[in-house]
Amino acid sequence: MKIGIFGGSFDPPHLGHLVLADEALQHLSLDKVLFIPAFHSPFKSEEQSGRVELRCEMLELAINDHPKFEMDLHEVLRGGTSYTVDTLRHLKEQHPDDELFLLLGGDTFSEFSSWREPDEIVKHVRLAVVNRPDFPVDLSSHPYGEHAVTFPMPLLDISSSGIRNRVAEGKTIRYLVPWQVRTFIEFHGWFRSSG
Repeated sequence: MKIGIFGGSFDPPHLGHLVLADEALQHLSLDKVLFIPAFHSPFKSEEQSGRVELRCEMLELAINDHPKFEMDLHEVLRGGTSYTVDTLRHLKEQHPDDELFLLLGGDTFSEFSSWREPDEIVKHVRLAVVNRPDFPVDLSSHPYGEHAVTFPMPLLDISSSGIRNRVAEGKTIRYLVPWQVRTFIEFHGWFRSSG
């Protein structure tokens, strides 16, 4: 089985996340994509990470209508700061005979060398990097390019931080997140400015 691994804070999950995962399914002939919400990302402060239970609820709402999308709560249940290398060791134990692909944006791939134990990560997975018009990926010049494949996706300028800002400013997020996620955010008053 070929499995895509897609980690992140998903605070909130948006259509860019879903399109990336769906394009990876198609272009890499994956059998499924595991979305792995971080308990706490090493790249974000505690305040930015949001309440983990609500992030998981939003992610479940976002992916539950796709038959090949699943959520894996390993990092949430483990707690603490989430490092990709630790998660991949666990996943390889769970899926010893499966081929794993770590889904990355081109911007994230450019910083991959600074991650914890990148040499160990590429022992467990193939890096699958989004090649976008605004951020072209050159595997030949990257230190880990031989461990990577690229796949295209439509250019969508959507970010979780941008969505949080829009909500705080009272702007609409319709068509930027699944309607279930938008309803959840509105119902809970999530991301509203306290001022």
